[in-house]
Amino acid sequence: MPQRKRLSKDARRIQLLDAAARLFCKSSYGQVTTADLAKAAGVTEPVLYQHFETKLDLYVALVKRAREVTFAKYEEVAAAMPTPMLKVLAVIRVHGGVMREFDPYFRLHLRALAASDMPRVRQTLRENYLAYVNYFATLIRQAQAQGELDKAADPEGVAWFIMSQGLLLNLCNQLGLTEIHEKGYIDNLLKDVLAQISLIEAPLEILGKLLPKEPAAPVADAEPLP
Repeated sequence: MPQRKRLSKDARRIQLLDAAARLFCKSSYGQVTTADLAKAAGVTEPVLYQHFETKLDLYVALVKRAREVTFAKYEEVAAAMPTPMLKVLAVIRVHGGVMREFDPYFRLHLRALAASDMPRVRQTLRENYLAYVNYFATLIRQAQAQGELDKAADPEGVAWFIMSQGLLLNLCNQLGLTEIHEKGYIDNLLKDVLAQISLIEAPLEILGKLLPKEPAAPVADAEPLP
């Protein structure tokens, strides 16, 4: 029987986190034990403790990884766009696909709000949300500097609005509310916002040539929130 290839420390850590995400996205923090986590990852509890001293350490790392995988995908998409405004629009348009690709982490991120009475969880969630706002605000400032967006627009205000819509989409995804996708909510929203602040003509048409729309995909079955 061939020997199973031994994972590197980093690869094992990611494997443990991905397995844990699949558990925590369906159960509250208190419902999942370290024995459950080890079993889901196919390891023993001592192996789990080699990477995370406590269950809380692992949970906080999970919430951080939710941000890391999201930004990695954002950067991949943005890198293919020639201007700051198109980067923003492209990231917003692909966000639904990012949610589907990393569904356990997006479900976990919403569930983690129920565990925000724990200071470390609350702080990590705050850091995540502020990082999203800073990401979009930075691109918006760059777009203003390049003459793509009206300089009267408040970068932070627009960024907070974008993040609020991401939260709405995540919630609708988890509740199985497919209507928001079927009715073209994102593109209609972008048209309304761009009509107020865009200084270039037909930005969505330009985006469409660079980044075709994703085909509609079924939303994952909703899981009850804790």
